[in-house]
Amino acid sequence: MNDFIRSPRTLAINAQLKAISFAEFWQDVAAQAAWIQPSPQSVWALWEQDSYDFLVLLFAGLVAKKRILLPPNRVAQLEQDFRRQDIHFLSRQLSISPVQMIPIPEWNTETLNQAHIDFYTSGSTGQPKRIERNLAQLLSEVQGLDQTFGLAENSIALATVSHQHIYGLLFKVLWPLATGRCFYSPQLGFPEDVVIMQQRFTTSNRQNYVISSPALLKRWNKDMVLQACEAVFSSGGKLESGIRPQLNDAITEILGSSETGGIAYRHQDHAAWQAFADVDIQIEQAHLQVKTAHAYTEQWIETGDLAQWQQLDNTTLGFELLGRADRLIKLEEKRLSLDAIEQGIQSQPQVEQCHALVVEHEQRQLLACIVVLNADARASLKQLGKRQFVSQLKHQLSHGLERIAIPRLWRFLTDIPHNSQSKRDKHYLKSLFQPMLYPVVLQRTALENEHCWTLEFSPELECFKGHFPTQPIYPGVGQIGFVEAFAKQIWADLDWCSGYEQLKFQHVIVPYSVIAMKLTRKQHKISFELHQQDQTMASGRLLFALKIAGEERST
Repeated sequence: MNDFIRSPRTLAINAQLKAISFAEFWQDVAAQAAWIQPSPQSVWALWEQDSYDFLVLLFAGLVAKKRILLPPNRVAQLEQDFRRQDIHFLSRQLSISPVQMIPIPEWNTETLNQAHIDFYTSGSTGQPKRIERNLAQLLSEVQGLDQTFGLAENSIALATVSHQHIYGLLFKVLWPLATGRCFYSPQLGFPEDVVIMQQRFTTSNRQNYVISSPALLKRWNKDMVLQACEAVFSSGGKLESGIRPQLNDAITEILGSSETGGIAYRHQDHAAWQAFADVDIQIEQAHLQVKTAHAYTEQWIETGDLAQWQQLDNTTLGFELLGRADRLIKLEEKRLSLDAIEQGIQSQPQVEQCHALVVEHEQRQLLACIVVLNADARASLKQLGKRQFVSQLKHQLSHGLERIAIPRLWRFLTDIPHNSQSKRDKHYLKSLFQPMLYPVVLQRTALENEHCWTLEFSPELECFKGHFPTQPIYPGVGQIGFVEAFAKQIWADLDWCSGYEQLKFQHVIVPYSVIAMKLTRKQHKISFELHQQDQTMASGRLLFALKIAGEERST
């Protein structure tokens, strides 16, 4: 990083396509650090939508010798928990005089080791785990990435994933910062956005690399042609078979975690994983263990994955993943593999995807499953009804699975819910088998000025009960209810809903509907739109009372 502190080279390009140099970036860091340094608060949280603003505040906090927390989200409950610990979120200050700036330190071994950044896991168990890292470890991994993939010096990073998590942080912002490359600051929400930006940067003779996830890549089609693209990276979850042929460029799959950083990579479905050069691997009793200088510890780390060795070529040894160790369960004194159960269910021709899990129901453990059906099977489900369809499916499964391995509880969705990093939140998936008050969140995207959800209206939703027996519909009051709930999850200062404006319910929402919801905010007003394909289902504005410094303010 020291080589580029005064460099006129471009580090970031913002939404208006304005170039920001390395020198301007470090000047911004010095200014923000001058504001942060006098604060007695030693720990700060950081959550910013824009990658450039995020990077400025991250390094400003580190230059000011503060510890930075990168939380898994920024919902109202988390902000309240942080406030109780006297932890507040950093935000950019715009009125700082140049004379107030503090010098940028020499980034040597000592200062890098003292720059502390704490990550959180995605909270798949319901309680996110805090993981302590330092800048020396992160830059060590970036150096390994550069040696492994060797991208062109003029390549620009385009990302569909968030910089708030370690994958996006490393690949999108730290890699360019450390090597003199640049990144496009906004997060791209759709495959079409990626292609559009590639076209724009091709005219300036720039190559690019794409940092993405299985959740977005599986929405790709062959009409969306990648241009001047050096590499496509995918991480955060398993890349399903059949996605790679949809892209006119190879996909490099990355295996890693917040604890270990990057572990290994591969270029083909079902291929063995090849460890990064600076990563040592050992497999003890089928358990994958990792040791690397860029992990949070120099000791061997138990990954929780089951694996076996596999020869890559005559001289190189790789490994094959066999599933998660925590997916081996005991049910009614019988040892079962959730992975094996899923394989049995997915072998049925009508099943595209599934996720098996164990849930608590009336003080008993029951096997449950979330299933994605193909189009014909989904039509059959609606025609036959859930009870008869499940009965037929169980009969088919009885030929390949023992009785205890056939799930008792079922949910049929168009996708397996995941977060912005393509992770499956186990806590949330289990909640789908409790009384359901709100539609299922299949996907959520947070862009600069708006928040978008993909929602599925499962027939088990409480609001469908009694509205009406022969043709259930989701009532307008229920729609207002989940709009309010989701808005208050995002914006911590929203208190109670004090009124409505321009409410329109134009079409009914029935069971199995998949609806796109968009929320935008202007002061105390939250506007919402519900769409099903090109059809507007409902829209309007909710008016909120706001909280100020713990007190309520009416609007």
